[in-house]
Amino acid sequence: MAIHLTRSNALLLLTPKTGSTWIRRKIRELGLAFEDVGDPAMREHDLLADFDRSRYSCVGAFVRDPLEWYRSYWSYRMEKGWRPQYPLDEHCQSEDFETFVRRAVTVLPGALGNIYTSYVGAPGEEVDFIGRQENLAEDFARFLELAGETFDRAVLTEGSRVNATTIRPDYPEELKELITLSEWETMGRFGYLAGRPDPIGLAEIQARYPEAAGDLRLLALWTEKIHWAPDDKKREAGRPVPAETRWARVNSNYALFAEHKKQDPEYAGERYRAALRLDPAHPRTLCNHALYVAQHEGDTAEARRLMLRALTVRPQHPYTLGKLAWLTAERLDDPELAEVLYRQSLAANGGQDELRAEFAGFLAGRDRTQEALALLGPAAESATADRMTLLTHASLLARAGRLAEARDFQRRATDAAA
Repeated sequence: MAIHLTRSNALLLLTPKTGSTWIRRKIRELGLAFEDVGDPAMREHDLLADFDRSRYSCVGAFVRDPLEWYRSYWSYRMEKGWRPQYPLDEHCQSEDFETFVRRAVTVLPGALGNIYTSYVGAPGEEVDFIGRQENLAEDFARFLELAGETFDRAVLTEGSRVNATTIRPDYPEELKELITLSEWETMGRFGYLAGRPDPIGLAEIQARYPEAAGDLRLLALWTEKIHWAPDDKKREAGRPVPAETRWARVNSNYALFAEHKKQDPEYAGERYRAALRLDPAHPRTLCNHALYVAQHEGDTAEARRLMLRALTVRPQHPYTLGKLAWLTAERLDDPELAEVLYRQSLAANGGQDELRAEFAGFLAGRDRTQEALALLGPAAESATADRMTLLTHASLLARAGRLAEARDFQRRATDAAA
């Protein structure tokens, strides 16, 4: 329940994990007149929406640095037990702090920002006072002064922390980066971004494309997520992935976003170069930069050199092999070598549906339609075939004079698009 200071008619909402137990103890030690208000089922944590703000002289609440809030929340749950009625507990519960953080930032990105808003109000509609748990005694005194309460400041400096957890998990910088990404807007709103590093340049690209600010934050989190499994295997094998490689991946994806979503090649080039400064040997970045160089700078020789450089790092890198096959066929006019590269790429990773369709089109263009149909047929017959595979297969069937079958696959492609 919330705290109503009856003499001053002030209301203090108790945001979870921001010093509520300490505040209650100090109110009693100060001898302030108060009553608990709200729904007992909410325990101490009734929301702003549960009250009519106009009935109170002032309304306040506290926030906390998200980096410490998540650690405190997990430690508390490890000691007191998880409560599945809360979304963070239901979806992110884990006895491992790293797993908890990973789940929280990907399943419920920005969850804490939503929690804070439910106590302090939306931006532009905030309560009268917002304190910070890091300055708990000083800020609580400021709230009491704002409310008009008379109290002894010395009481607020006496005693020790209360309700503090004894569990303190390891907190590597990588986890702090994930929480910073997840709670970026909230940390900026309440002044917690100051001093935090921004190695992926999120602030810069959000300023360039403000309408896509949220998508860019989620793109960075997605980039991290898709690499966790392979990175964990490397770490277990004693080959931890450098932070610079993780940052390079995000910069590379930001370059792709600028190049293809925003048609902003100038900025895309800046981001590719930033990624390669962080990790000069990152294969996918080298390959994507090569494609950029071929398309926007018209330098096929340099593009080829960059792709070969990527393959010196990862000789069987499927993505680079496939793109080099395209470059060899389209820009270097060497179809025999291109075919070898296409086959090497598919042998390294048979799940490349788009590349398989591209290779089938390449074969058909060399009057090898039956080979193309044999290559693409099994994938096209699959119930999970994508639209590109279906359309390519329909085109191949039409080329082979099998028009009725071609129309069936065109209909399937239309259904897949819908």
